[in-house]
Amino acid sequence: MTTEPPEPHPRADARRNRRTVLDAAVALLAQRPQATMQEVADASGLGRTTVYRHFPKRQDLIDALFEEVLREAAATMEEAVKEPRSARALLCDIGERIIAIGDRYAFLDAHPELRERALQGAGGSNADPLANYLAAAQKRGEIRSDLPVAWMLTSLRGLTIVAMVERQAGRMTTEEAGSYVGETLATAFLAPAAEDDRGK
Repeated sequence: MTTEPPEPHPRADARRNRRTVLDAAVALLAQRPQATMQEVADASGLGRTTVYRHFPKRQDLIDALFEEVLREAAATMEEAVKEPRSARALLCDIGERIIAIGDRYAFLDAHPELRERALQGAGGSNADPLANYLAAAQKRGEIRSDLPVAWMLTSLRGLTIVAMVERQAGRMTTEEAGSYVGETLATAFLAPAAEDDRGK
């Protein structure tokens, strides 16, 4: 007796259900980071059995959400550096984009170890578009050449964590946090000659 090989890709309805669970979990865990799987199932409108079919353990769901953060952060960085504009405009925009992702995935506030890993994933490898942009901008004279790119990325992660903590504590809004991170990056990293790009 021959057996059919497993389907290489999940069926469309299975993919939809998985997406529904993830979207419900993002919204629910942002409000209640310790929400149970049953509560996630209730919020998704799907049965508990369906939720557990996709995510047998709560940690499986958290890990899947973490992968979503990494994908979104990578796509956001890639999109940001493709837009033609000054280094100042890019750095200000990067701050706002990263904080917006942190706000959407606020469940990371309850998992600081994942938040740090997510931010590390947002910069640091040779294939990282932001790292490549900063290195190229240094050669063009737009970004300070006396600071290593690796240090700039580390500074970005540190600023982002502090801004997210401040936002969570209610001491600033999401918009303020993004603006402050971006302006701080621009002030710290722009080469003196690039300061004239402020209005561009």
